[in-house]
Amino acid sequence: MWNRKEVKAKGLKAFKANSWKCIAALILVGAIAGGTGAYRGYNAPTINRNYAYTSNEVGEFSRDIASLEEDFEDMTDVIDNEGITSLEEDFEDMTDVIDNEGITTLEVDLEDMTNEPDVPVAFIIGIGVFLSIVIALAVAIGIVFEALVLNPVKLGSSRFFRRNLEEPASLDNLMFAFRNHYKNVTKTMFMRDLYIFLWSLLFVIPGIIKAYEYRMVEYILSENPEMNYNDALALSSKMMKGNKWNTFVLDLSFIGWDILSSMTFGILGIFYVEPYKKSTDAALYEAIKYGTAA
Repeated sequence: MWNRKEVKAKGLKAFKANSWKCIAALILVGAIAGGTGAYRGYNAPTINRNYAYTSNEVGEFSRDIASLEEDFEDMTDVIDNEGITSLEEDFEDMTDVIDNEGITTLEVDLEDMTNEPDVPVAFIIGIGVFLSIVIALAVAIGIVFEALVLNPVKLGSSRFFRRNLEEPASLDNLMFAFRNHYKNVTKTMFMRDLYIFLWSLLFVIPGIIKAYEYRMVEYILSENPEMNYNDALALSSKMMKGNKWNTFVLDLSFIGWDILSSMTFGILGIFYVEPYKKSTDAALYEAIKYGTAA
């Protein structure tokens, strides 16, 4: 039975022995996947306003207040008896506008407004269908890209870190799947992802279990790229039988590093945590492989 501390120690040793190539390998995979996840922070500007008033400014302010009071008194003088009478006459003139003829005109205008055609329902449905097609195409392109490009590169990354356990590996390993049984590799990786997705539809947890069950598929293919997908999935299931929970605990043991990585906006993750994790994962494969063989 493998030991968590020994697996992590072996992974860390391999990472430190070839650190810059390990970092470069994961950066290349991240770039192909759509970016390394660099943090972008936006800080809203803080505006501080300090007001200081001199004695002269206070005096001017007082004079402005007095001037406003005088203007207000002048305005109130406008509303006298004669002004009020004038306003009443104007109001009566306005009410005379709404006579029988005016009401009839308003009714006709209202009918014209209600008879105007609304936005066609077919147009709204058409927009919805168009957006649905665009989204479906985007998802389809993403799936095809992952199956044909990203998954083979991920497999190459697994091969790189597995070989790096014994000696400093070359970045040329990233292209391994493109040169060795490419069709079979893409098919097997796609079927693995499909099974995990389908199991995830059952309240997520079964999908997580399947993800752990098929965790070794990449490493198996990195040694045997010609292996049939059924055999590769079955072998991974056999290797992970009785090891899923301990592997889950192994993943949890990195949570402290993940927190530190988030505090550095992912920088620590790029240059230390993620290569350390990947090296440990390769060491786990080796430990389970030889333990299973024994």
